[in-house]
Amino acid sequence: MPKLYEYFGLVFLMFSNEHSSIHVHVRYGANESVLELIIVDGEVVEVVFRKLSNKRPLPPTQKREAEAFVKAMARDIARKWNEYFVLKQRVSPERITKRIK
Repeated sequence: MPKLYEYFGLVFLMFSNEHSSIHVHVRYGANESVLELIIVDGEVVEVVFRKLSNKRPLPPTQKREAEAFVKAMARDIARKWNEYFVLKQRVSPERITKRIK
């Protein structure tokens, strides 16, 4: 389960046993949501939240933060997904300490 980013209390992860569409799990304390990247012709056109049946979703403020972060980092997330799942390379986590606008 590679950790991609830490961002102001939010932790962004990929699960090693998942190979569906490009998405990240986002944890904030005991809460967790999934954000899926919708890609058309190689471009990220939308980010969609998916519910997890066994987890409490992110609180509203963290949900907005996570969505803004994933939209800003979508290309990098897609690159890391490809490196990990396709190229079988190790992905190093990053701690982001500046707010994404």
